[in-house]
Amino acid sequence: MKRVLSVFTLFLLLHTAGAQVKEGKITYQQTVDMYRRIPEENQQLRSMISQFRTTKFELLFADNQSLFKSVEEEPDMTEQNNGGVVIRMGGSGENQYYRNFSTQRSVEIRELMEDLYLVEDSIRSLSWKLEEGETKTILGYTCKKATGKTARGSDIVAWYSEDIPLASGPEQFNGLPGMILGIDANKGEIVFTAKLLDKKIDRKNLKVPAKGKKISNADFLVKQKEVMGNGQVRIVNN
Repeated sequence: MKRVLSVFTLFLLLHTAGAQVKEGKITYQQTVDMYRRIPEENQQLRSMISQFRTTKFELLFADNQSLFKSVEEEPDMTEQNNGGVVIRMGGSGENQYYRNFSTQRSVEIRELMEDLYLVEDSIRSLSWKLEEGETKTILGYTCKKATGKTARGSDIVAWYSEDIPLASGPEQFNGLPGMILGIDANKGEIVFTAKLLDKKIDRKNLKVPAKGKKISNADFLVKQKEVMGNGQVRIVNN
């Protein structure tokens, strides 16, 4: 009887391992609530734009690496109100996020006020709390729940699948025991949802980004803070 159980257990383990997805391309839909970034009393500015903006992104993964990038270019629209506040609504089309989980290397292309920066660093992730007992299904995969908080204090809810055994996900989100297929950032302000999974990719497209001015992550954050805090410009993107 024990031998039968051992053989059955081995079969289940082999079947599970065989069912795991080791490479592919995930298409995500990002939905941003634009009104969350404009004060409620500024109804004039809110009336100029749609409340929700959706954008498609893709994540390529293979050989313990991943590359997240936009798959469509949005028009670069600029609106200006009487107070001189500029709202830039172009998508983050140039941004790319590369991760090599074998070497723990991170390379990102980050766009800031039409300038491109190449940010190299070690892989960073949130301090996740794995939530027991809560699951949801995304693309047919059972996903477990994890929660965390960004450095700016935004609440993050992630849904990850252990059937895709790579600790990656959309944008900067990673570090869980499986691929992140869903993200809810700041209680609905930004939501990522996986919409499609292709299990084969052209690995030539999974390459390290090289475009932009090289800069450390610390220096980029300083520049970003200067832009966000100068009182003249409000950037409405990620």
